Amino acid sequence: MDKGKVLIVEQQNGSPSSISKVLEEEGYNVISVEDSDNVYDLTVNEKPEIVMLDLDSLEQEGWEVCRKLKDDYEARRSVVIMVSSKEDEESIVRGFESGADDFITRPFGRKEFTARIRAIIRRIEKNESKKIKVKDIEIDLDEHKVKKGGKPIDLTYIQFKLLYLLASRRENVFSRKEILEKVWGRKVYVTNRTVDVHIKRLREKLGEYKYPSQYIETIHGTGYRFL
Repeated sequence: MDKGKVLIVEQQNGSPSSISKVLEEEGYNVISVEDSDNVYDLTVNEKPEIVMLDLDSLEQEGWEVCRKLKDDYEARRSVVIMVSSKEDEESIVRGFESGADDFITRPFGRKEFTARIRAIIRRIEKNESKKIKVKDIEIDLDEHKVKKGGKPIDLTYIQFKLLYLLASRRENVFSRKEILEKVWGRKVYVTNRTVDVHIKRLREKLGEYKYPSQYIETIHGTGYRFL
């Protein structure tokens, strides 16, 4: 049974990678490409649940592909996962700043890797009929759409989850740890700085560039809340 579609972008050197093999054995519909120039068109046309970028083989092109996908309305609904042997905080933060929804570092075990993929697919396919409106912000969970003042706002997968979490429990103060667990999950390696980066980007998408905030308030020493 097809569990979902995954587009993997990597240099294969003549043979399928271990990632491709694992996902195919787990029942995923895997599309593998080596040429990063085709990634955008494939993402728009094939609509994969996940686009996986192997930074070890793509190098600088990986960051650029991620930015292009997340800046485009047609492509941004696909979850972008970066895979790299680099595990330093600077590389991980750079990945999230480029728009990645997750960053997996090598080496990783098969069980952990496939569990994370399954969790992401479940979140994407989860059918919760919910719409909320706070102030001039409208959030439609089914359609994965956000409007401000009636005009659409393009958000990445993580930005959407972050906004929905804060806005659905308005005035509740979330610590950075709580946000990490609810948005990224307990077993994903991200830091408090990652939360701050995404909050900053989300504020900018909502049109906030200066304090005091109209939507997301920083509670110093604690975390964030939606006003």
